[in-house]
Amino acid sequence: MTYNIPMQNEREMIQKSVAAWRRAEPTLERVRRENIRTTDTASAIAAFSGMALAAAKKHPPKSTSGLVEQQRIFMKIAAATQ
Repeated sequence: MTYNIPMQNEREMIQKSVAAWRRAEPTLERVRRENIRTTDTASAIAAFSGMALAAAKKHPPKSTSGLVEQQRIFMKIAAATQ
């Protein structure tokens, strides 16, 4: 979707948007600080650790990093270009 907004109107819209965000900044910062202050860090860590462990069980790490295969490909490319 394209809007044909005259440049002056677009500039005004941008300026109004910037002004609105500047007015909202102190409130947003207060909310952010309050969220940080009231967060139960230990519970959050436990929750995320549980999710990570569940994901690791469902998708175990690969037995190889792929580095050996990568080097094998590089050797083939090098041999083909000589």
